[in-house]
Amino acid sequence: MTKKRKPVANLFFYIGLAIVMFIILFPMIWLVLCTFKPNEEIFSSELHILPINPTIDSYIYAFNDQNKLLLYLGNSLFTAALTAIITMFFAATGGYAIGRKNYWGINAIIVFLMIAQMFQGPVIMIPWYKMASAMHILNTKLGLVCIYLTGTIPVCVWMMSGFFKGIAMELEEAAAIDGCSRVRTFWNIILPLAKGGLVAITIYSFILAWNDYQYALILTSSDQAKTVQLIINELIGSIGAINWGLVGFFGLDLVAFLFGSMSVLSRIIYAVIGICGLYAISFCGRINN
Repeated sequence: MTKKRKPVANLFFYIGLAIVMFIILFPMIWLVLCTFKPNEEIFSSELHILPINPTIDSYIYAFNDQNKLLLYLGNSLFTAALTAIITMFFAATGGYAIGRKNYWGINAIIVFLMIAQMFQGPVIMIPWYKMASAMHILNTKLGLVCIYLTGTIPVCVWMMSGFFKGIAMELEEAAAIDGCSRVRTFWNIILPLAKGGLVAITIYSFILAWNDYQYALILTSSDQAKTVQLIINELIGSIGAINWGLVGFFGLDLVAFLFGSMSVLSRIIYAVIGICGLYAISFCGRINN
């Protein structure tokens, strides 16, 4: 018998939950509100949470045809959505095969799938670059989708196998007695019961593909394949350039002026810009074929 939580405990629980949600969501809310502020308010020393003179100039500039933001957003949406759809299909079928059938060596397959995740990133970058060039999918959205799938499918197959193991075998046996084929049993009975897992792996694979920067930087160079993360990185680089330009010409450290001299937030911004700069330098000699 489960104990019911007392009203006072419920009150403190929801208050704590509201505080945590506010801390998590406030930076995003602040970011959205700043998009409606003119430059004078953004760089003002006075703190105003809500915009005093709201404007949509930032959106007009961002979605200008010359900035190609909509094109890059479309590229990111296409690659992330296609990655999620393909991952969901292979994770559902592969996870079902691993989770419902006790094949010989199945544990070795699972271990192999997990070990494969240890060789992502820079380890496979050069081989994948050569392979993509040979397959003529370099600098294409399809090439990005293929390399994203190497990271999403193994993990998602393993995740879905756990969901299928939790579904009683008696349901399949009863369906077989009633004359259902294995495909119909999987589609009409097993898959709906595992929809929670399908939603989880779909969100996971979509976010992984959407947030990728490294592969997009190496494998794409044309506007038809670049993703929105590359634009964000260029923006961070621009912020660093502007800040050091102000330091050199006017003796004004913009980051320190806005966030405090060597404050925690200022140091984080300096560190992020520095890491991005070092990362960009490492690809100065990149070839295009």
